[in-house]
Amino acid sequence: MLQNLQAINVVEGVSADAIPDWVLTSVVPLVLKGLVKQWPIVQAAQDSAQAGFDYLCQFYNGELVNTAIGDENNNGAIFYNQDFTGFAYERARSSLTNVYENINRLHANGSQRAYYVDSAPVNACVPGFRAHNDLNLGQFNPRVSVWMGNRTIVSAHHDIPDNIACVVIGKRRFVVFPPDQLQNLYIGPLDFNPAGPAISLVDLHNPDFEKFPRYREALAHAQIAELEPGDAIYIPSMWWHHVEGLMPFNVMVNYWWTAFPNYLGSPQDAFTHALMNIRSLPADERQHWKNLFDYYIFDANPEDTAHIPQDKLGVLGDIDETAARRLRSQLLNRLNR
Repeated sequence: MLQNLQAINVVEGVSADAIPDWVLTSVVPLVLKGLVKQWPIVQAAQDSAQAGFDYLCQFYNGELVNTAIGDENNNGAIFYNQDFTGFAYERARSSLTNVYENINRLHANGSQRAYYVDSAPVNACVPGFRAHNDLNLGQFNPRVSVWMGNRTIVSAHHDIPDNIACVVIGKRRFVVFPPDQLQNLYIGPLDFNPAGPAISLVDLHNPDFEKFPRYREALAHAQIAELEPGDAIYIPSMWWHHVEGLMPFNVMVNYWWTAFPNYLGSPQDAFTHALMNIRSLPADERQHWKNLFDYYIFDANPEDTAHIPQDKLGVLGDIDETAARRLRSQLLNRLNR
């Protein structure tokens, strides 16, 4: 099935020190072939996974990280348990060295149990690493994380920030879906999920089309890439992505950033609030609010406010940091009533 998916567009010759703006503003995913092949950790890992891990440990300060340890019979998936009452893994705090030892032990024993470090902050865990292994994202100030694990599978999910994921040890497979495939991916609960963001409930490798018939349409729009050490993938905001580790040991370094200023806050906050106080309104009232959102936000047009004097536009004009702080204060006052 996967062999029939369209390949993600590949871009050659992009340097980690000078990523073009057209890459960072692309509206579709891109494979950045060899983007970080010159990083010392990638060079070290060419000898062996052990050598790559040893290089990483030069910077490790002993900070404990969040790990997920999967069920023995779940084939590496970070997913729900069989009766949907919980998750098919256990959470623990551990050192990177213990994680590496346990991954090697599982592999030696032929176990398919997932062992996974998700989004450990690079600056907190391996300070100094970025002095020698980093991306130049220009004006953006990214949040940088390291991911480490065995042959793990994380179902399709989306992130709000833009994202460049760099494979430094092992191999990863990414299958991406456009944001408009939301209704075809059969997304699980928003506030009860195993990976942080809500995930698709469909098994990509063995989809049940009787239970999830619209998933065929999602696959028709899916794109795929397998990344070697030194390769990276750019994933725009809100694109769904299914991620798999393909080797017994895999390490990835991830960069997240947003194109809008931090002082404007996250759209997720507005979405969460709307779930609480708009979704439960009667249908006619929801339609009225939909009209307002379309008019003032989604289909906003300067011509619609041309009749208002420029100095009286207020929140309908450009919102700077001062105005954002004022609006946030007003929101907090209303929420705390």
